[in-house]
Amino acid sequence: MIYIYNCYGGTHSSILAMAYHLEMLDETREPTKDEILNLPNFNKLVYGNRGELFCYGSDKDGNEVYVVGRGRSKVLIPGLYNLASMLNKQNLLNEKIIFSNTSPTVPLPMTFGGLFSRMLKIDFIGVPLLIKGAKKSYKDIIKLVNNTKKEAKEDKSEVIILDNKEFKKK
Repeated sequence: MIYIYNCYGGTHSSILAMAYHLEMLDETREPTKDEILNLPNFNKLVYGNRGELFCYGSDKDGNEVYVVGRGRSKVLIPGLYNLASMLNKQNLLNEKIIFSNTSPTVPLPMTFGGLFSRMLKIDFIGVPLLIKGAKKSYKDIIKLVNNTKKEAKEDKSEVIILDNKEFKKK
């Protein structure tokens, strides 16, 4: 199985989801500032990395875990879905693929943190907001990851897109 977590930039909420999925972060407590900042590619990717799939390793069940930033594109994930479906139908890809949108877990501090840090290059404002957002959202991200794993096991489809709207902040 292949898990692909996706969000706007592929460098914040999807990195946190990948880290919980691969057990780089402890689910039983709030992550520390250093743990967050030391995650691979956390707050490091740039505009040119959008659409690029990054593999971060395999989980304890041998499933590969990827992250992709989709930017404002409404067609990237459906396009990847169609490609994966076609490859599965032609028996060129014999892996179940799950696309899981992490954007609904993003709180306001993380949104503004990403804007200040990645777009405006003002890290002294952006990074503290990103840390605050990561700490604020960690329980929701863990729930999203656990739900993604559950859906992957229960859904018999070869390719799945999870929009995860049920995790959207009210």
